[in-house]
Amino acid sequence: MKHVLIIDDHIMVGEGTKRLLSDEPDLQADFVSSGSQALISMDNKYYDLYIIDLNMPEQNGIDLTKAITARHREARILIYTGYDTTAYFNTLVNLGVIGFLSKSYSNQQLIYAVKCALMDLAVIPANWLNELKRTDRKIKLNGEQVTLSEIEQTILLLVDKGKSNDEIADQIKVSRRTVERHLTKTFQKMQVSSRAEALKKGKQLGLLPKLSF
Repeated sequence: MKHVLIIDDHIMVGEGTKRLLSDEPDLQADFVSSGSQALISMDNKYYDLYIIDLNMPEQNGIDLTKAITARHREARILIYTGYDTTAYFNTLVNLGVIGFLSKSYSNQQLIYAVKCALMDLAVIPANWLNELKRTDRKIKLNGEQVTLSEIEQTILLLVDKGKSNDEIADQIKVSRRTVERHLTKTFQKMQVSSRAEALKKGKQLGLLPKLSF
């Protein structure tokens, strides 16, 4: 028997998902409606899988994922959302999630995806693949198309995490000067003059998560 914990602030969605999974002979599901309740539940019971709603008012899915993995490093986590989450993909994967569930999934798709995750198989909606395979990101600024390279996007994400240039250089295995050069090019492309301006515009353009993490 595999044990699943569903965390969703929408009670009807959470209860419905709980009933659906608990009807499976090899699954037992619990449901809570907040991150604080989830942490209490995991202190009292072992769960093989956590299904976390990304957008919750008290504690969003990114912060809750961090809290769960801090207590249980090997926790299996699926992010459950009704929105396109590709903007948060790298952030969530780096935090250790095993996959993503769309709230538009049929009952059969959801059950199958959960069972795949329990077998340590990654779960990604097929309609995300075209977006995720792109190495460069095209954006429009003042009517002109601008392209940020993969490394420029990565550095911008690390800046958003509060990393210094030295820390970024160490993490992506390049020199500090290379980081500075890419940041200068990124600022020029985004038409900004500081890290703070770049982060603000990056969130506006969908290059960075708008949620805190």
